[in-house]
Amino acid sequence: MLFRLTTLLILTVLSIASAQAAQLQQAEFKNGVKLIVEEDHSAPVAMVQVWLKVGGRDELPGKTGLAHVFEHMMFKGSKELGPGEFSRRISAMGGNDNAFTSTDYTAYFETVPSSQVAKVLNMEAERFANLKLRDEDFQKEIKVIMEERRMRTEDDPNSRMFEELSAASLRLHPYRNPVIGWMQDLEKLTIEDVKAFYKKHYVPNNAIVVVVGDVDFTEMKKVVAKSFGRLKSRPVAARFNPVEPEPFGPKRINVEVPAQLPMLAITIPTPVWKPGENDREVAALTLATHIMAGGRSARLSREIVDQQRKAFAAGAGYDASSMGLDLWYAYGMLGPGQSPEAFEGALWALIDDMERKPVDVKRLRAAKRNIIAAQVFAQDSLYLRAKEIGRMEVVGIGAENRDNWLDEIEKVEPSDIQAAVKRWLKRDRSTTGLLKPEVKS
Repeated sequence: MLFRLTTLLILTVLSIASAQAAQLQQAEFKNGVKLIVEEDHSAPVAMVQVWLKVGGRDELPGKTGLAHVFEHMMFKGSKELGPGEFSRRISAMGGNDNAFTSTDYTAYFETVPSSQVAKVLNMEAERFANLKLRDEDFQKEIKVIMEERRMRTEDDPNSRMFEELSAASLRLHPYRNPVIGWMQDLEKLTIEDVKAFYKKHYVPNNAIVVVVGDVDFTEMKKVVAKSFGRLKSRPVAARFNPVEPEPFGPKRINVEVPAQLPMLAITIPTPVWKPGENDREVAALTLATHIMAGGRSARLSREIVDQQRKAFAAGAGYDASSMGLDLWYAYGMLGPGQSPEAFEGALWALIDDMERKPVDVKRLRAAKRNIIAAQVFAQDSLYLRAKEIGRMEVVGIGAENRDNWLDEIEKVEPSDIQAAVKRWLKRDRSTTGLLKPEVKS
């Protein structure tokens, strides 16, 4: 009875959220800039996000980290805005701003009163077109970024291990490189590299403007037409999106760095969502991963950590909204007396079990409920709504498909999960990494 009431409540909330959500409205300008708007007049606030179809995957060999470096440089001043002035103006409006870079994209975002959206878009277009790239600013910022790399990766043994594991897992795909860049590349980057990157990638054809909140689409079209729409169009090359060769067999690496405790992890290249082509398969992989690792009651935590005591923490992850492929992963953090061999055996036994036996229907329903609930609750955040729109558009899924994802999740049957696990989560497609605490001599 409780299960039925919970399911009914979630489906009711989902229906209400779908009914209340405004349809996406889109416009494309002659120079290639795209505008996507979702009107929401519940409060006088708006989220502005400018997405660029450029990320770590678009860097040349020896120039890793440039996309992230350039994100930092966007705040160093332009023709009309002095260093730091962009953020000061946003703060004076009562808003806040930031940016992020990934393998697939770079995005700049601001939360502001809806009355200020036009000013924000004009400022974004101005710095997009007229950035001042000074060597003195670059020299300061590259030191900040190298220190960021030391703190987040080189001084963090777990991050080091996953970085090395990603590099070993892929032979061709650019996801093998870290977004922040390899240190030896960062040390050699110059202001000329930054300028070349700007000229090549920060072009109107690569820009998507997303606005969610208390705005009018017709007015937004006028504002963008007078700002981003006036930028000069320039040719843009097709993005590098290679087909990763199938693994010849399982691979293993050991990473020996100063660490307190060992960790074992595996990665497996898996497909991403291509609407109309592999909907059921990637939805099944998503649910399989959630059943394994979606919270304390998930199988990794309940069986391998709590019952078998083969690790003190374990998890797994899969992202169907990437570009080209995703590296599915699972890991175990090992405490005193817990061996990597025992955890690895337990992990593959669990994966084999999910292939051989249909997942329990109640567990599958619970996983679906959790994914649906997370999607519903995300509707409360203008930031998350805009991020979903921008991300789906940039990676090629298409923002218009955002409402189809939960439909695909709902359709998954136990046999679909078995088939997806059997096809993709195989030992001979995996790379295993062991973090071994370095023994001091």
